[in-house]
Amino acid sequence: MRRSARPARAAIRLLVAPRQRLAPLIDASAETETDADTRLRVDWCLEGATPHTLSDTSPPEAWQALTRLAASHPVTLLLAADAVSHFHLAAPRGLKRREWPLLLETVTSEAVDQLHLQALQRGRGHLELIALPRAELAAWHAWAQRLGLAPTGWSCAFLALPRPARPDQITTLDDGSHRLCLGLAAPVAPGAPETRQWLAWPRDWPLPPAWRERECQVVDGDGDGDGERDDDEQHDGGEAVVEQARRRSLTWLAAQPPAALPFADDSGARRQGITWQLQRRTRWLAGAIALLALLDASLWLATSWREDAATSQRQAAALAARFVGPAPADAQAALASRADAIDALARRNHQLSEALATATAQLAATPWQLSRLAVSGNRATLAWRYPEPPAPVVLNRARQALATLGEAQWQALPGELSLKLSLAADTPEPTP
Repeated sequence: MRRSARPARAAIRLLVAPRQRLAPLIDASAETETDADTRLRVDWCLEGATPHTLSDTSPPEAWQALTRLAASHPVTLLLAADAVSHFHLAAPRGLKRREWPLLLETVTSEAVDQLHLQALQRGRGHLELIALPRAELAAWHAWAQRLGLAPTGWSCAFLALPRPARPDQITTLDDGSHRLCLGLAAPVAPGAPETRQWLAWPRDWPLPPAWRERECQVVDGDGDGDGERDDDEQHDGGEAVVEQARRRSLTWLAAQPPAALPFADDSGARRQGITWQLQRRTRWLAGAIALLALLDASLWLATSWREDAATSQRQAAALAARFVGPAPADAQAALASRADAIDALARRNHQLSEALATATAQLAATPWQLSRLAVSGNRATLAWRYPEPPAPVVLNRARQALATLGEAQWQALPGELSLKLSLAADTPEPTP
C-alpha cells in the first residue's frame, strides 16, 4: 500500500534567553568550571509554552532539567536585542560576501573586520544585515556548550517583530529593559523594499520625536496603542514592573518565536569532496598569461621611464632659462626698495617691543592684565583689563604709570584701559 507523502514537522525549539547583555568571561583552557561561570540568570521556554527563570540560586535539579530538554530539542540562544546592530544599506550589484564589511566602514565606528555578519534581506541594490562582534557570539556559544545546551542557532527579539503596515506606524515590544521598535523608511535604492529600522530604547525614556509621532502597535497586547505608557508604569523602575514586562515579552516570543541564525558566517563554503586539479594545458595557459603580464609590465615601465626622463629634462631647461637671461632693468631699484621696507619693519617692531616692555614694567605690581594688542600700519593699540570694575583712583594711577607712553583712555563698554601708540613711519611690507 502506498503511503501519502507528508511534510516533515519542524522540531519544537528550546529558547534560552540570558538576562546578561554581554557574555561571561570563561577560561576555555580550564578543566573545570564553577557555577558562577555558567549559571547566569536566564529565561527559557519551549515554543508555545510558559517561560521559566533560572539563576545561581536555583536548585541543581532545575538546571539538569534544562539540560535534558536541550538534549531532545534544538536550542536557540535569544541574545539581548540591544547587543546587536542592524544595517539596511544600498549595495552595488554583484557585491561579494567578503566585501560586505566595506559597506559598513562609513556607517559604524566598530571594527568591521571583527563583526559576525548575517544577511536578513539581499536583493538588487540593497542589503540588510544583522551584526554582532564575532568574539562576543563565540563567547556565548562557549558558555552554552559548557552548560550542556549545544545551541544550533542564535537570534534576537527584533526578528520576531511584525512588519508595520505603513511607514507612519511602528511595532514595539517591551522586554523589561528596552522598548524594541520596528519602523519603515524610504527604500535605500530604486526597486528595493522599504527600509526596516530597528530601535532599542530604554523603557523609562520617552521615544525620540521621529518615532513618537508615529502610530504605535504594542505587539504583546499590554498597551494603549499610542506608543506611550501611563506615568506610573513609565517612571516606576521597580523590579516587579520590569519582571512583568520581561515575562510578557517572553510569552509573546514563545508563541511567535524569531528565526534562528547560524553561528557560522554565511560565507558560502565549498562542498566537501571537490578539489581543483589543474590539467597540463591549464597550467601551460596560466604560465603563458603570467609571462604576457610580465612583458606588458616591462613595456609599461620602459615607456614610463622615457616619459619621466623627457619631463625632467624639460623642467630643468625651463628652470635654467629663468637665470640665464639678463637681469630686469629695475632690479637694482626693486632690491633697494625691499631693503628699505625690511629696515622700516624692523624699526617698527623694535619700537613696539620697547613700549610693551615699559608698560609691563609700570603695571607689574598691579592686577592689570594685557587683554589686547593690535597693530595697523604705524598705529598700535594696547589694552588692559582689571579683575573687577576699577575705582577712579585705580584708573588715575594706571594712567599716570603709562603717561610716559601716551594718554591712556578708559572704555567702559568693553571694560578696557586702552593706549594708542604711534610707531615708525608706515612702510609697505616687503614683497617677494
